[in-house]
Amino acid sequence: MVATLATLARELYGLQPQDFTAARNARAAELKTSDAALAKQIAALRKPAPAAWVVNLLAREDTDALTALLDLGEQMRTAQEQLDRDALRRLGGERRAAVAALTRAGAARAAGLDRPPTAAVLGEVEQTLLAGTSDPAAAGAVASGLLVKPLHAGGFDPVDLGDAVAVPTTESWTASSGTSRTSAPPDPVQLADVRRRKEARREAERLERDAEAAVAEVDALERRAHRLELRRTSLEAEIAELREQLDTAEAALAAVTDDDSALAEARARATRAADDAGNRARDARAAVDALD
Repeated sequence: MVATLATLARELYGLQPQDFTAARNARAAELKTSDAALAKQIAALRKPAPAAWVVNLLAREDTDALTALLDLGEQMRTAQEQLDRDALRRLGGERRAAVAALTRAGAARAAGLDRPPTAAVLGEVEQTLLAGTSDPAAAGAVASGLLVKPLHAGGFDPVDLGDAVAVPTTESWTASSGTSRTSAPPDPVQLADVRRRKEARREAERLERDAEAAVAEVDALERRAHRLELRRTSLEAEIAELREQLDTAEAALAAVTDDDSALAEARARATRAADDAGNRARDARAAVDALD
């Protein structure tokens, strides 16, 4: 019954949005007498949101391009597990280009059916396509052509697919075949390996952040050391200039000291000569007075 429900759902979700409700109700009415349970399931199918309808359109009409994008997601997850940063940068650029091209293709196909999407709807289409590259289950949902609402990605964490697909299955994406497969439960060893890889990735990212912080600290210290070196050079030049000025002043002081000593001797001689002259003058005056 699940296969029959999926087949009928794909037919309905291949219709234009304005035709979906009437066709769903008519098909449910047809099946009501022959298979009441299936009729009830068909009647419960929800009309796809505009962005989901555009992605479903791409899943039917641009299968190769969509498959290539989902394969890129598989490669990016592998590169993430291997901590291959160069591959992640390269694949990230390829993914951006592929998402942009598919979004334009979806807009063109929807406009060709007289259903041109708004900018907001195209933003949700981009988010849904990106989510399809995040994990295999989301890739399977995007490729199914049975989306009911747009998806949202959060890095490489699992995408919330609750009520997002008309006929939920356990299928996930297989990059090697470009199709989906029923995923087997991972064994404990695989889960432990995944946990170890995640822990190793988080530890590597933490160490990379610490290394970047250390490099930034070294750069800051080197800039400070350069400023101190410039200040030291300036002060050394100022000290040399002041020493030269001190030498000049000391030489001038020595000359003044020498001049002062010579002046003191000259004054002493002049004083003695003046005293001698005064004494002689007094003696002469006394002689004159004696003659008178």
